[in-house]
Amino acid sequence: MKDNFSLQSKEYASFRPQYPKAFYDFIFEHIKNFDRTLDVATGNGQVAAILATKFREVHAIDISEKQLAQAPQLPNIFYKKERAEHTSFGDKYFDLITVAQAIHWLEFDSFYKEINRILKDDGLFVAVGYRLIEV
Repeated sequence: MKDNFSLQSKEYASFRPQYPKAFYDFIFEHIKNFDRTLDVATGNGQVAAILATKFREVHAIDISEKQLAQAPQLPNIFYKKERAEHTSFGDKYFDLITVAQAIHWLEFDSFYKEINRILKDDGLFVAVGYRLIEV
């Protein structure tokens, strides 16, 4: 994945659309455990910040240090510069994994293999875009 957002990271954080509360409520209704979540390609951390209101631990990864520098610093969010396709997390570690408006930048085969490795068997994977959402 190429870093396409470091140059305009401050502007990106200011102008990126927010997702509605109903979207998060829908996701939270389908989660069994609120222990650990991963926000992939977190960018400025806008999704991670909302997840932090429900989850004990939020891990948020991105390849752009400048994007991560724009993210909200909350005590239960742990940011890391890391590729989505090859993470340092243990097997079956997360209850929820999200990727918001970034899945098209990832190497699909490697990414899905990694998701299957680190997502708990009863966990939920959510890919989000700005177009019509399919569930």
